[in-house]
Amino acid sequence: MIRRAAPLLVLFFAATAAAEEPSLPLPPSAPIEVQIIGDKTDSLQKIPGSVTVVSKKDLARAEPNDVSEILRRVPGLQVRQEEGGGLRLDVGVRGLDATRSRRVLVLEDGIPVAINPYGEPDLYYSPPVERMRGIEVVKGSGSILYGPQTVGGVINFLTLLPPESRLVRLEAQGGAHGFAKALGTYGDASGDKRWVVQGYFKRGDGFRDEAFHAADIFAKLAVPIGQTGELTAKMGFHDEGSNSTDAGLTLPMYLADPTRPTIAPHDTVAVRRYELSLIHDVAVGEGTRLRTLAYTYFTTRSWSRQDYDRSPVAGMEYERIVGATQTPKGALYFRTSNTVRDRSYQVFGVEPRLQKRFVTAGVGHTLDAGLRILYETARRVQAAGATPVAEEGVVTGDERAGSAAIAGYVQDRLAFREWLLVTPGARVEIVRSQRSITRQIIAGAAQDVDVQGSNALGTLIPGVGMVVGSLRAHVFGGFHVGFAPPRVTSWVDSSGKELALAPERSLQYELGARVAPRPWLKGEATGFLSNFENQIIPSSRAGGDTVDLVNAGRTRHLGVEAGANFGLGAALKWGFGVDLGARYTFVHAIFAEGPFVDRYLPYAPLHTISATIDFEHPSGLGAQVAWTRVGSQFADELNTVPVDVTGRIGEIPAHDVVDATARYKHARTGITGFVAVKNLLNQIYVGSRRPDGIFPAGFRQINVGLRWDYR
Repeated sequence: MIRRAAPLLVLFFAATAAAEEPSLPLPPSAPIEVQIIGDKTDSLQKIPGSVTVVSKKDLARAEPNDVSEILRRVPGLQVRQEEGGGLRLDVGVRGLDATRSRRVLVLEDGIPVAINPYGEPDLYYSPPVERMRGIEVVKGSGSILYGPQTVGGVINFLTLLPPESRLVRLEAQGGAHGFAKALGTYGDASGDKRWVVQGYFKRGDGFRDEAFHAADIFAKLAVPIGQTGELTAKMGFHDEGSNSTDAGLTLPMYLADPTRPTIAPHDTVAVRRYELSLIHDVAVGEGTRLRTLAYTYFTTRSWSRQDYDRSPVAGMEYERIVGATQTPKGALYFRTSNTVRDRSYQVFGVEPRLQKRFVTAGVGHTLDAGLRILYETARRVQAAGATPVAEEGVVTGDERAGSAAIAGYVQDRLAFREWLLVTPGARVEIVRSQRSITRQIIAGAAQDVDVQGSNALGTLIPGVGMVVGSLRAHVFGGFHVGFAPPRVTSWVDSSGKELALAPERSLQYELGARVAPRPWLKGEATGFLSNFENQIIPSSRAGGDTVDLVNAGRTRHLGVEAGANFGLGAALKWGFGVDLGARYTFVHAIFAEGPFVDRYLPYAPLHTISATIDFEHPSGLGAQVAWTRVGSQFADELNTVPVDVTGRIGEIPAHDVVDATARYKHARTGITGFVAVKNLLNQIYVGSRRPDGIFPAGFRQINVGLRWDYR
């Protein structure tokens, strides 16, 4: 049935809709967008789980270079930064692996961002922070409305809205390491139609001579449909390129000079993405709304990587040798050839969602029900290049993959009293994936083949949440089943047979409280427990010199996360703003069975803490200092402390990150000048030992900018 329906999906597609809707009928000026939490003052009270909202003001104060900088201030998240361009996002939730953000559902205006949400849920494209006006992060039972990844949480990036009057923004930045950026935004309204267009270009030499560039064009158009509906069209184009490698430093290289230029200057990656989406929202009766989001996006990724050995091979010619050759595996031996990995991905979907509000026997109901149909394709071509900089070569691998999925879900928020909300819900996921291989390496030689394989599964994902209390103070709790399907290449092997790599399933529990006794004081604390029946992890040991995905079996994540904000200036009526914020996360993530029982999961720090202090004066002066500390963590399942010579195994020490910004806005002219210092301490630390060695981080970046706003 799914296969027969797939061709129809090329025309329309959809994604998740807001849990909180504006009152009926829809005012002409109300924004039509996909939100998880909503803008109402009581929205947080209705969410039966941990919630963090990053506002437009938070983004403006931070002057972030990328979204990872903001997300590392969110409780429960672990964020890695790979390179100075911030072009890729690595974020994990509550001890889950952060690599390519494949363990968290990332949305932009409700649209999945992963290149293939079911078959390859990696973020080789990261939503540009320049587009954003806010970020929503939700964990807990409410995430069952937003699949297929329900093991971690949901991050929803909210992009700029079309304005109701003319808006112009021009910005220029320059900074260390050859960084430069130019940005322009224009929005306006004509009658009841509104639009916004933005474009930017940025480039830099990178911290370790890993140059990068990115260009992005984004547009939205909002048009009323009838008296109670509106259609919003969104279009986007993104193009980027960078010097990026999987080859990290060996231990001798890192000890000699952690700031040395990249050891693989010929390795380059290029990503291009086209996207189009339509959101149609209409009131179809008293207390009833129908919202449909249709979307498609197309992503290409080409990665050229020079071939290398960790030990010299007799008779092999090497272009260069880097590292400590006198130490076994202390150097990398780069060959005169490379491997070119060309990938292309398409995603289509359609999702209508109906929300109905009604009362039965004195109990208020907010019923959300929807159906999403999604179809995705992938093509992976691998070629052997004859030189270190070849852009194409002899094809050694060629395959296609595709997944067709149907998800149905229903959730009813039951209001027994103003202070008691109970929200049961369920999601059904049905997915069928297939893999077709036409060329592969057999016995050391590339051969044409005809290998076909497929697999399918269906699962029920129930959940229930509860909120007890008032707007100013309430407790919440919830339970839901976490589910993530295996990747296509992990589900169907190169011979077309079903693999033993199982889906990820977990039981997730939350219990927490939110308080807001004063407008200038609010806080939230959440305890959580995640019991995985099976968790899939990257293993540095499984394949010797490679990092492979393996079944880890049962694991347990137990912890607490908390955050608080205190408006000191407002509390003391100083006449200017001084805002303090603090966040803390404790995660005890361990193996619950097998040969590594009771050992910590790789890349799951016990402690993460962050704090910010913001200053804002009516004269236009402002400043912020933000500090984050990430505790020590292990890189392998054995929790090895000593670092091996390759740099791939060993403890990753704790590190601190301090960012600071200062700004001045001249109100009459709308001109803002600012200085942003990232990694103020300039303390170089081990950011990661994956996939193949040590990747240093912590390099200082100083940017100076000028911005003009007209409204």
